[in-house]
Amino acid sequence: MLQILKQRFPKSYLTVIAPESSGWILKDAPFVDKLYSYPQPKSFGFKSMVAILKQLYIFLKIRNEHYDIAIAAGGEYSHRAVKRLLWLNAKRTISYIPKNNKGYKISDGVTEPNPKKRNLHESARMIDLLKPIITSKNKLNYPDVYYNPPKDWLKKAQSFLTLHNIKHNQYIVFGLGARREKKQASKEQVIATANYVYKKFQMKTIFVWTPGSKNNKNYPGDDEIASEILKNAPKEIIPLRAPLDLTIGIIWLARKSIFPDSGLMHFAAASPGGVIGLFAETNISPIKL
Repeated sequence: MLQILKQRFPKSYLTVIAPESSGWILKDAPFVDKLYSYPQPKSFGFKSMVAILKQLYIFLKIRNEHYDIAIAAGGEYSHRAVKRLLWLNAKRTISYIPKNNKGYKISDGVTEPNPKKRNLHESARMIDLLKPIITSKNKLNYPDVYYNPPKDWLKKAQSFLTLHNIKHNQYIVFGLGARREKKQASKEQVIATANYVYKKFQMKTIFVWTPGSKNNKNYPGDDEIASEILKNAPKEIIPLRAPLDLTIGIIWLARKSIFPDSGLMHFAAASPGGVIGLFAETNISPIKL
């Protein structure tokens, strides 16, 4: 959506407001002129009060810049996003609104997608929000998925590869990390894939997973599953239990990645090698693009 905006309005000044947890993804993106990242309060305490004050400062600053258009960039209606959107006091506001509900002060409301249309990928639903400002009889061409990791992340990845005597673009990545267990590859599938890739292409498999226990309430990890897989793993499998920066760097230098439907799958989709995405129960997690 952001890329299309910059392509259609190259002289525009495009600002993005996002939580710190996700805003870093757009750091140094060529189609974003200004990025504001705000902390999110997680509990009632001193840190949360500081986070609220920082957030308030950012939104006040943006409100005083008097933007022409403000968009609640989401794939469906969000009452919180609408409240923030209206508070920015832009000349025009664009957001999804519930069907048959006219009680919103959104200047350019887009009716929330019906259940069938929700099968569209969320990025496509966000692009639909541009209809009030982009009038075209032709269907919009979707730009390629964009992400560009920092150079030091790639350097860390290259050091890991050198340590294990692996060359750039001469290995695959197989990852865990799905919220629903049905989407995870089994121990047998991971090992069989690694053996096949090594036998046919003489390439090793770097096996990555989300660090932490599956019993973590806030963000469950894959340590238990990974431990079972690595017990009898062949030498062709190289384990990597690492932070996000090194993991993304390794994905970027790989020939190909294999991931279940997860955050890392989306990063891998933007990588040079691309991704094979593993899905299950597609009526719950649709994959239409």
